[in-house]
Amino acid sequence: MNPIPEPSVIVMIGASGSGKSTLARTWPADYRLGLDSYRWAVSGDAGDQEATADAVFLLDAILERRLARGLTCVVDATNARADVRKRLIEAAHARQLPAAAVVMTAPLRQCLARNARRPANRRVPDSEVRRQYRQISLARPGLHAEGFDHVVTDDRLMRMRLLLQRSVDRVHADHQVDGDHTERARRVLACRFFGEDLAETFHWTHLRPGHDPIGALAVGGDEITLAYRTWFPDPMDWGFEAQVPCLGGCSGPAWVPVRTPMDLLAVYDDEFPEDVVRCDRCAAGATTREAV
Repeated sequence: MNPIPEPSVIVMIGASGSGKSTLARTWPADYRLGLDSYRWAVSGDAGDQEATADAVFLLDAILERRLARGLTCVVDATNARADVRKRLIEAAHARQLPAAAVVMTAPLRQCLARNARRPANRRVPDSEVRRQYRQISLARPGLHAEGFDHVVTDDRLMRMRLLLQRSVDRVHADHQVDGDHTERARRVLACRFFGEDLAETFHWTHLRPGHDPIGALAVGGDEITLAYRTWFPDPMDWGFEAQVPCLGGCSGPAWVPVRTPMDLLAVYDDEFPEDVVRCDRCAAGATTREAV
């Protein structure tokens, strides 16, 4: 069941590593007010604890503006302190909206294990995780008394279907906007190999039946031509090749495998491994500078 009404202020309550952000992502992106994302916005580092005060200021400002419009807000932070929760409850009630507490149920050992796997700049000291966990455990019986209109544990929220439905709706919208599937293919393939930022610069340039699709990363006057290869028996080996000058001196084209942004940077800087270059014109296999 999903006992939380909308619009409302949904306050995630859980120690670091308890799975708050994973659960918060089941709500639409515009609902989510994440302290980490606002630390990143003001300092360029989501783990910069010295930016927390500025991040809280930004979160409060956006919370107020969204509530003024009657929009749901999901506050993704530990919210272990009673004074922090009180501020969020008051913000909701000032706009005649309900406040809902979502309490994470992950055991302490799981929180510590997840926290340990985080990048160094996002890792919280174990002593702080234990302190948060203890604070929340003590506060949990009194959350209704604090003023929350709804208190629910994460294991009672049936969020998967909502997330699946949003994905289905997005696919349907893609079909309506882009019937030849090229936009979806661009995002799936480019994001898989190179991430979202580079995927935004990618477009297909040649799509012909019976031929490998050709595209390009283009930013301003810079461009890298890419071909998507599906020659290999195992689809897990399929991937992009970038066009490079032929090392044998012919007019090419020659190609080098690229699977990561680091590979693309090597192509851009002309520092790619010579032994993997393949020329379509002058040789069936790799051509090296020594052969020039």
